[in-house]
This record gives sequence, C-alpha cells and structure tokens, in this order.
Amino acid sequence: MSIKGFHLIFIAIAALFCAGFGIWALFFDEQSSGLGIKIFGGITLAVSVVLIVYGFYFRRKSKDIIV
Repeated sequence: MSIKGFHLIFIAIAALFCAGFGIWALFFDEQSSGLGIKIFGGITLAVSVVLIVYGFYFRRKSKDIIV
C-alpha cells in the first residue's frame, strides 16, 4: 500500500471515529447532560466534516504530485 492510500484510509477512519463520538455525545449520552460534553460533541462533528473535506482535497491534489 502506498503512503497516499494509507493517508486516505487514515483520514476516513479518523472522520468516522470523530462522527461516531460526536453523535454519541450529542444524542446518546443522557446520563452526562453537561454542556461541556455537548459542546465537545459538536466540535468533533465539525472536525469530522473538515476531515472529509480535507480527504477530498488531498485526493484531488495528490493526483498531480504523487503517482
């Protein structure tokens, strides 16, 4: 596996973990109803969106640079 492929897989896994934690923190964590965990869940959902955008950007940009 090339470094490009590993990087894309790592970004995808990181985005899935961030999205999973964000959804858990916002919707499934009823016992800890603190505001801090809800804010952190929203931040991690935003990070997952940024990671997805970065993954597409990297894929498009690496076509020209990496073979």
